[in-house]
Parts: sequence; structure tokens; C-alpha cells
Amino acid sequence: MVPPMPAAPLVSSSISQRSVDPRKRLLPPTRLELLPSDVRVVRDYGPQPQPEHLRDVRRGEVQMFSPKSASHLTRTARNASPALVSQFCLTYHEANPDGETAKKHLNSWLMALRRAAPGAGYLWILEFQTRGVPHFHVWLTVPYSEALWKRLGAAWNRIAEPTSPQHLWWHTEERRDARGKVQRSMLDWDMKGAGYLRKYMSKEAQKCVPGGFGWVGRFWGCSRGLVPDPVTIEADDLTAPIEDVTRTVSKWVEARRRRGAAVARKIAAERGREYQAVKLRPTARASRSSGWLNNAAPALLQLLDRLEPLEVQGADRSDR
Repeated sequence: MVPPMPAAPLVSSSISQRSVDPRKRLLPPTRLELLPSDVRVVRDYGPQPQPEHLRDVRRGEVQMFSPKSASHLTRTARNASPALVSQFCLTYHEANPDGETAKKHLNSWLMALRRAAPGAGYLWILEFQTRGVPHFHVWLTVPYSEALWKRLGAAWNRIAEPTSPQHLWWHTEERRDARGKVQRSMLDWDMKGAGYLRKYMSKEAQKCVPGGFGWVGRFWGCSRGLVPDPVTIEADDLTAPIEDVTRTVSKWVEARRRRGAAVARKIAAERGREYQAVKLRPTARASRSSGWLNNAAPALLQLLDRLEPLEVQGADRSDR
């Protein structure tokens, strides 16, 4: 009689597909780049070949205000140094120029700005009114003053519509709306955080190009040097592992996002509105490539103050 075989285990080896945390497959950061508000986490993957289908592609005309361009715009405004503290609105009354003519008008006005306020930084965006006419919002690093407002308003009238008295009145005179609020073509500007800035500067309805409008060109631009060169912090200069520094700052950013979402949800409930949930994107801690940590510069500087002194390439931390 053959002796019975011993009971075999149901599974002789593990067959489960264990998921691996994607952050464990990432290359460690090589350096941090510090701007006035944001921090860029840089991972050096070396030169990457361009995809085959993009090698012979030429850039065409700008047709829309893309989300990537909106993100770049917001980052530029948030990290402007000195900060943007005033806003000028350039409109048309009777004229309806095409894109090329409007950009020539804007360039002439910016030359007048350089003469009126030497060294002033600026950031401009193109939008369209409901009747399809272009207009510009220009943010400046110089504060509002009545003399500057009058001079720049008269300059825009001389450039855009010199024969329109109403155009001159709108850009050089003060008025009040139905609620009694003062309205001028030039106003003081308070940043009020990145969320407010993104909502104000990225109004999709005013970025739709009207049919038949020729030569749109760029939707926004800024003066040279508006955003300073980043301060570089190499991994070897830190007294703590750069992975730990990045993880700590990323968690601070993620907690700040969750807190902001909770406040927005509470405000919507108090006002009886439906809360529009926004999917929170992963931070640079979980990104496969280099990434940004928005508004993380204060947290990084506070963390570095708790570490031993370090040498920063490009600038002194204490001056930021």
C-alpha cells in the first residue's frame, strides 16, 4: 500500500501583484531651486531624446490660451520681484483692431511706460470683450499715483484712439459704478494668493478668440527680469538628506491644499452653494520628473533655519 502524500500548501509561492510605491522608483532630487514664492525640485535624468513624431514638427500660430500657459502665467506673477502692486486696463472704444495692430499699440504704450517710470516691471495679458474687441490688463511693479495714471492714460489714447474724447475720458477720469465703488483705468493691486490670481487672470470666457480675429499671437508677456534667477541649493550642501527635506516641504504643501479645500467647502455651505470639488494634483514628492512646490519658499526657509548653516549657490538666503 502506497503511503499517502503529505498535504501540499494551496500556494507554493507568492502570486500576488504587490504594488510598489512609485516614489520608491524615483531618482532622488539633485538640487532645489528657490524663487520668491515657489520651489522647484530638480531630478537629473540626463538628456532625453525627442520623440520621433515630434522631431520635424514646427510650432504654429497660437490659437488658444492653454492650461500650461495659464500655469506659467500664474507662476510668473506669483514670483515677480518686486511684487506687482498696480494694474492698468487698456481698452478700445470705437476701434476694433486685429491682433497685429493691437500688439503694436501695446508695444508703443510699453515704451511710454518705460519713459514715465524707468525700471518698472510689467506683466500683460490679452483678453476679449463680449463684442469681440481685444483689451489688455497690465500689472506693474510701481504703485498707483495720479500723475502716472493721467500720463499713461493720455499716452494710450494718443496711441489707440486719438480722435475719441470718450476714450480719453475713460482712461484719465475717475467714475463710480452702481454700488458707489470708485472705477479707474489704473488701480492698486493686492495679490490675495495664487488661487485668486489664477481665477482672475485665467477667465476662459475672455480668452476665446472671436471668429475672424487675425494674428492672435501670445496671450501674455512680461518684462525681462521680472522673475529673478533662482537660488540653487545643491543636495551636497544640505546637512540633511535632500529626500527628507523635499518630503517635509511637500507634506506641508499638501496639508495647506487640504486646508484650503476645507475652507472653500465651508464657505460654499454657508452661502448655500454647491461645492465644486477640485482634484488635488500630486506634488513634486510623487512626481516622476522635476516639479514645482507652489508657495513653498517660506516653509523651506523655515526648515533650513532649523538646520546647520549651509552655502547656497547664486545668492545669500538671508537676503531673500
